Order: sequence, then structure tokens, then C-alpha cells
Amino acid sequence: MRRLLAALWLAALPALAAPASRFAVVAGSNTGGPGRPRLWYAEKDAERFQTALRELGDFAPDRVALVRGPKLDAFRDALAVSEAKIDAARSRGEKPLLVVYYSGHAGPGGLEFGPDTMSYDELKGLVAASKADAKVVVVDACESGALTQVKSAQVIPTIDFPLPSDDVEGTAYIASTAVGEAAQESAQLEGSFFTHHLEVAMRGAGDADGDGLVTLAEAFRYTASRTISATAETSAGPQHPTYEFRMSGHGEVILSDLRRAEAHLRVPVDPGALYVLKGPHGLVAEVQAGTAELRLAVPAGPYQVERRARNGRARGALTVATGEDRAVPLLEPTRYEVARTKGGPRPGEAFAGFGGALVSMPHGGVAPALRAGFRHEIGPVGVVLSLEYAFKQVDDTGRRYSYQRVGGDAAFLLPVAGSERLLEGGVVIGYGYATQVWRDHRSFSAGDATAGLLLRWSLPIGRMRAAVDLSGGGRLFELDGRRTLRPAASSSLVLLYGF
Repeated sequence: MRRLLAALWLAALPALAAPASRFAVVAGSNTGGPGRPRLWYAEKDAERFQTALRELGDFAPDRVALVRGPKLDAFRDALAVSEAKIDAARSRGEKPLLVVYYSGHAGPGGLEFGPDTMSYDELKGLVAASKADAKVVVVDACESGALTQVKSAQVIPTIDFPLPSDDVEGTAYIASTAVGEAAQESAQLEGSFFTHHLEVAMRGAGDADGDGLVTLAEAFRYTASRTISATAETSAGPQHPTYEFRMSGHGEVILSDLRRAEAHLRVPVDPGALYVLKGPHGLVAEVQAGTAELRLAVPAGPYQVERRARNGRARGALTVATGEDRAVPLLEPTRYEVARTKGGPRPGEAFAGFGGALVSMPHGGVAPALRAGFRHEIGPVGVVLSLEYAFKQVDDTGRRYSYQRVGGDAAFLLPVAGSERLLEGGVVIGYGYATQVWRDHRSFSAGDATAGLLLRWSLPIGRMRAAVDLSGGGRLFELDGRRTLRPAASSSLVLLYGF
């Protein structure tokens, strides 16, 4: 979101009037006042916002100051240095834009940098005193609605802002919350809800009219709507972004120009599906697909793509080169992914259980067996690796001996039917080592190779799953000095723990 706002405001600066110069002071502090829990992503959000300003907003590196950690004096110094540069820019006939961004803890008293606090009055005073023509302040923090003095704010989808693109003058404040609300972070998004959706809006999701330009009105509509919906079911409840604009002019404020990006990704027409893109530089974009293709401005590099919909989840990977405009493929979930959505097996599972294994020796019968292993999905294939131990006292027409076998096998399964109750089938190959010990202490040992078919039927049992495995095939081993092929079969009941 930081990047988004930055880009947002840099684009908001007049492009056709006098030369524009853009300055930003970006701060993030994971540490708040005494007794506050440490945040996970505030400083990371600030870093991403700074990167976004330079990527999408045309902010020169020497005109963006980044302050990380509980350093209030450094934040004040950065504002003073930027103001000196703004004054010099005005003397050259430029029309400066100042963007101030903060992510961290805040309360009714102001922005918290560890034990130190900058009051809202001080922040507003410093911004008001700046000689920049246009000033934008973005605060993503708990209680930040006190900055805009909007209480119990509600987002109206048709909200519009009469802000100009030619001669923008004045100040705009954007807060991620209303008074009394908590700003929420997401481990899945690796950042705050508000900042994330603001960045995604600026990258193209907010371009409602498809003209390649994202206006302030478009970005705020999208960000507010998505932030509210994304937090509606959290334990803290919905979070309502608020705003206060005191600007003059005519037309619209352009926040971002999608042509500035290194590359573009196009999310396909896929109503009801949510696409999660994880790319370079820590970019995470969560966007809702709709009835029209969505074009996003992104950095070049490799991307992991996940599609989430009612019919299951699907994953894919792609790489987009600099200057490339590439479509994200329409991903269809495999039967495993459909099953997982409906309570089926997890991508990885450890299991253990017991059963019986056919003794391939004459008159061997069935030996009790213990079995344990691991299952992992590779694309549409479930790979099962297991170890088995079998033991039995065998009576071979009056001659008694003890039989032991230790073996390992690998099975490659595909789903056959079902979802929550899933039937899988495939091939299994293995190798084992069997030992005969006679009453007179003579022993014979030999290795064996097994190949056959395996069926697994599984169903959920609380947080775990239970499965019945049935296998059958042939076993090749040496008997009385001769290579012998005998039937091989086993059955087992196992419990699986997924992760």
C-alpha cells in the first residue's frame, strides 16, 4: 500500500503544466509505545512503498527518504531535508509534490516511534508549512482515523473526488482506519490489508474505465472496498479507510500510469475466482478476477500463481521478461486440488499403521506387518514412499522357521473417484530383504524386487485421515538357488497427518 500511495501521489502531480518534482518521506516502525505488541510488516510495508514510488511514481532515488524503526528524530530530520529540496525546486519554477507515508502503531495521541510520539497536530503543522504545491499524507495504523477526524466512516462504492490533474494545490490525508479501529496485518499478504490493496489498485486493479491510468477516485474506491471485504470476517472486524481532501482545481488526479511498469500480467476472465500472485521483490498481489481481463503493472521476474475458486485451488508458475505483456493462464484444479478444497488429502502427509503381507515362501500365508511412510503431491501425482516390516512363525509341512522381511516401496497414484472420500490408484515398485531362521539356527537371506498395483481409499477422521491400502503384484527373489516369481500382496490400515 505504501508503494501504491506513493505512486498514487506522484502521478497525481500535474503532468502537463509546469515541470513537476516529487519528494517523499517514508517511515515504518514495527515498535510502538510501551505495552504495544511488535508488528510484523510495518517496516517491510515502508520499504515496499518506497520501491513502488520509484517504480511507478517516477520519484528520483535522492528525493525519497526511508526511515525504518523507532526513530522519530530521523523522521523529523528527513522532513526538514526534503523541505529544503522542495524550496530549491520551487525557486527553479517547479511545482513540487510531497508524499509523507507512515506505517506502524498509532493512537489518539499520534504516530508512535517506540517510546516517542509525533502528535497529529505536529504532523499536520509540518505538512501545512511545506512549500510543496500538493501534499499527500498516508497513515496506515490503528486509530489513524483521528488524522482525518472521520468517525464511523462508511465507504460508498460511487464516491468521487473533484480533484484536478492540471493544477493540483492543497493537502490530502488518507488513513487506513476510522477512529477507534485497528489496522490489520496479514501473514498471507505479508503486509497490511490496506497497503496491499492500495498497491494492487495502483498496479491496475483500480483502473475501472480501462484507460491505463488509475485516478485517486478509482484507487480509493477499490482499496476501501477490498479492505472492508477482506477484514469483514477477521476477529477484529471490518476496517474502514477514511480520507480528508482539501485541494483545488479541475479534472481528476492520476495516481499511476501503467505504462511505467517493467512488465505486465493479464489476469483472465474468471468470475468468482481469486488469483494470488507472488513475484520478485516480495510482491504479493491478491486480485479478484471478473468478467473482463485485468491488466496489472508488475516488476519483471518469476511468479508463482494460485487460483482459488469454489471448484478448488490450482497452482502454476511463469516468468515475465522486461517489456513483456503476458497473460496468466486459466488454471484448472486437478482432482487432488478439488479434493483438498472439500476436505481431501493435504499436499504432504505422514502416515503409520498396521496390516498383513503375503509371505512369498511356500506355505507362508499372511504375516502381520507394520507400515509407515510419507505422501507428497507432485503436480497431479501423489507419490507415496513407505517402509514395511513383517514377521511370522511359518509351519512348512512340519518344518518350522521364523520369517522376517524389511522392505521399502514407492507408489505413484492418481485420483480415481471422490473428493472428501478419495479413491486413488496407481503402480507400486519396491525392494526388500527377507530372512529365514530355522530351529537349528540355520539362516537364509535374500533380496527381492516387487512390482504391482496399489489402491488407497481414504476419508477424514477429525483433523486426520484414515486410509485402507490394498496392493497386489509379483515378487522376484532367489529360492533354492533359482530365481522365482511369486505373488505379492498386502493390505493395511493407516492414519495420515497432513501439513
